[in-house]
Parts: sequence; C-alpha cells; structure tokens
Amino acid sequence: MTTLAGLQRQMQAHVLREDSSALDAVVASADADAGRRLGIYTHAYRARLLGVLRNDFPGLRALAGEDEFERLARAYVEAAPSTHANVRWYGARLAAFARERAPWSTRAELAEMAGLEWKLGLAFDAADQASVEFAALAALPPADWPTLRLTLHASLQRARLTRNVDAIRRAVDREEAVPALEPFASPQGWVTWRRDSIVRHRRLDDDEAAALDAVAQGATFADLCTHLCRWHAPEAVAARAATLLRRWVEDGWIAGYAPAGE
Repeated sequence: MTTLAGLQRQMQAHVLREDSSALDAVVASADADAGRRLGIYTHAYRARLLGVLRNDFPGLRALAGEDEFERLARAYVEAAPSTHANVRWYGARLAAFARERAPWSTRAELAEMAGLEWKLGLAFDAADQASVEFAALAALPPADWPTLRLTLHASLQRARLTRNVDAIRRAVDREEAVPALEPFASPQGWVTWRRDSIVRHRRLDDDEAAALDAVAQGATFADLCTHLCRWHAPEAVAARAATLLRRWVEDGWIAGYAPAGE
C-alpha cells in the first residue's frame, strides 16, 4: 500500500513532470478518466505560476509582446519548478533564465527589464525601517564628519542600465504610451526604493551612482568626497556631497549613521 507521503510524491511528480506513476491511485469518474482528473492539477499548477509571472513582470510583457512573453514564461515554468512555499519568490530566476536561454538570450533588454522589475518587487517587500532626519545629521560635531559611515535603507535597490527599460516600465505603470526601446551611450545608474508605501525609482548621475556605491561598501564621508573628486574640482566637492546627502536623507535612503569604529 502506498503511504500518504509516497502518494504525495507521486502527485508532485505528475504535476511537475507528468510522471504516470500516480495514475493508478486516481479513481476514474463517469465524466473523466484518471489522466484527465490529474490533468486538472497539472494545468492549475502551471496556470498559477504563469499568472504570477504576468503580474510581477508587466514591463517585460510590454517589451517582449504578449505572445513572446507567453513563450518565455512557459519555458521558465517548465525549466524552473517552484522551490519556495511562497509563490511571491517564484520569479527570482527569470532574469537569469532570459539572459542564458535561447532565443531570449539574443535580446539582452529582456533580462535587463526582468532584473529591474524584480528589484522593484524587492523594494516593495523590504522590511520596514525608519529613516534618518536631516536635523540629526546637521547636529553632528564637525569632527565626526570625516569618519562618518552611513547605513542605506533596507528597501534601496540599485542597478546599471544599458537601455531605457525604466522609462518603459514607468509608462506601463502610468498606462501611458510605451516609448521605443533605446540604448544608452554608456550604462546609467538606477535606484529604486520604498517611501510611504510607494515604490519609486529614478536614474542616477554618474557621480551620484559612484558615491552611492561607495556608501554601500562602507566608505566614510571623507572617502565619499574623494570619489567625487573624479567629477568635480576640489573646491566644489563639499557642496556636491552635501547636496547628495540632503537629497538621500529627504528621499528616505539613509537608515542610520555612525563615526567609523562605532
């Protein structure tokens, strides 16, 4: 006699791989044989995952087109069975799949869009975290600033874009006409974050992207200013650093701060 656990494994094998070992355990009815009855679950599993991908990647759908997105999503469902109890995380590998699997690997913009949209989701789902007020930073003694290290908010996600996929996704969100795909002359920094339960995103100037990368890697405020010297004259660096920091604080990007060593 098949144990409950054994039967569950057989059902899973049928749903994932259409393995026939579970057929003998299913009783046929007047309306459907065992294969048809099991097929209901096989279809429902795939339909649910396809629905999740359609919901999580609207920009990819717009960029690829409905038919091509459907082919990509179905190929992903067949190649990547769900491994997490929460279906929210099912699309985590879609960007890598599109980047590596022909014929979609010939269209690098698809993987770039999928990666961007996954980061939007991560920003939305990030843990709640308080942000620093600018008055608290302004009250620090001048001697603390050179060794000051900043902690970025948990929702902050960064990327480097080679095409205007962010503009395409924004148009989809706003139900506006989708712009044509355009490559950038050089990669551009991009950031997304959550503020007041709303996910926002924007591109970064080159100096801001480098400064933000430095902060994420544990740079001090003095290190940040050194990075900015690549783009600005020494006498302009302090003002640019202050401008960036104020904007980051006002946007809620800074969750904490401390002098180095604390």
